[in-house]
Amino acid sequence: MGLFRRRKRESQEPQVDEELPLTVDQAARLRSLARTAFAEAGREVTVYADHVEDDAGARFGLWNLAALCREHPPADWPQLVHDHVRRLVTSPGPSLEDMSDEELRVSTYLRLVEAAGVPDRSWHPTARRIGEDLLVVLSVDLPETVTTPPERDWEARGGLAGWREIGAANLRALLVSDDVVHERVGHGGSGGDFDVVMGDPFFTGSLPLLMGEVVQRFTPGVDLSRGVLVAVPFRHQFAWRVVDGPDAAIALDNLFRFAMLGSADAPGPLSPHVFWVRDGEWRQVTRLVDDQPQVIVEADLAAALGLDGQ
Repeated sequence: MGLFRRRKRESQEPQVDEELPLTVDQAARLRSLARTAFAEAGREVTVYADHVEDDAGARFGLWNLAALCREHPPADWPQLVHDHVRRLVTSPGPSLEDMSDEELRVSTYLRLVEAAGVPDRSWHPTARRIGEDLLVVLSVDLPETVTTPPERDWEARGGLAGWREIGAANLRALLVSDDVVHERVGHGGSGGDFDVVMGDPFFTGSLPLLMGEVVQRFTPGVDLSRGVLVAVPFRHQFAWRVVDGPDAAIALDNLFRFAMLGSADAPGPLSPHVFWVRDGEWRQVTRLVDDQPQVIVEADLAAALGLDGQ
């Protein structure tokens, strides 16, 4: 199988902040903007690495704000921070305790998230890990934001397992809606085509958690016995190729390129990797070693791709 190479970046990567999903310089700017915004709202705060605290001991985390700012140009940050702080101070977002069961039923989704973006993994002790980058959690779609409560909150509302079933059912409703669009991406007759689904809904990139149903929805009747190659670069798009022909090996390379470009350039990144999904099991089949892309073709994948005799 041919592997493409990506040139190493010649300039040194900016240093990443230890507490926030930003560079060190960006995080310092965000903390300064937060201090100013709270002062303008009438609250003097002490700024810590990942939160601020006022004189009464109220704590306000900075992680979600940092993730929001990361998706916008630096020139927009002062207004984003100002608006975010104003909402926190004047109208705190609802917690699970504030919502009825019916409100939660229509707002709760199973969600794929970037593992590195979860501020406290201890909140999700039983979350499924997928490859190096992804976790499966439960999130609530609120009017102005999406929140991911800790598992203990779901247990207190009747049990985590039941809410996971509800979250999957809401994904199914999204899958059959008109809010997501499917297209086939061709490569000029060279083979290696794959399918893409896009959509504005926040949970579009989580639909691969129902991968068998996704394939049957958009390409019904195909043989899934050899599995599906899946890429989930960011939250509004994902791609796949059923392992169904000799050019599926070429599609694996194409999907890897697609995933790396999408996760690097788009808001809400998930993973730069490709996964082999078969019978509900996910296996990461790509990796980056010293910034160089590599495809991992073990014996069973090679057999599925028809490469075991080469």
